[in-house]
Amino acid sequence: MSAREALRRAVPFVMASGFLGMGLRFNNPYRLPTPLGSTAESVSRTSGYVDVGAAGLYGRAGKAELGLALRASFALEGVQQAVLVPAAMGLWRTPRVGAYARAGVPIVLTPDTTWGLEGGLGGLLFLTGGVALAAEIVGDVIWGAGTWERKTTTYPILSAQMGIVVAYEVLP
Repeated sequence: MSAREALRRAVPFVMASGFLGMGLRFNNPYRLPTPLGSTAESVSRTSGYVDVGAAGLYGRAGKAELGLALRASFALEGVQQAVLVPAAMGLWRTPRVGAYARAGVPIVLTPDTTWGLEGGLGGLLFLTGGVALAAEIVGDVIWGAGTWERKTTTYPILSAQMGIVVAYEVLP
């Protein structure tokens, strides 16, 4: 099949998502109160958070679908933080399962504005044609506010989140 024919057969696919998650911060310059090791410099737990998003993709089930996603995350405890993540996204799916990857630039809106890089890998288990249980592993590197020792601090974070995806495919 030619590229033109494949594009002609492609259909729009939109999805909305809602997740609950928690992560591990591998640099704790502020010695936050949730270290997991024996010292304040140990790996620490991030605040629990809610992540909501939407994506628009173009392709066909069983083939690669490519598009854009926009996610927003909000801390549920501790320091009130809001993060917006525009991203590129790729999805492969069958009627029952799916897998996706996304890469984007998280923009920390509060309490201090900064940015970073983010990548996520997720899986979908469709309960119906348009509703799926979802799980995702997310890796971030955020460049944040400095400390007395460093002007700019790097925060590597690894998170896991679970939630629900509602999808709609525009059929020809």
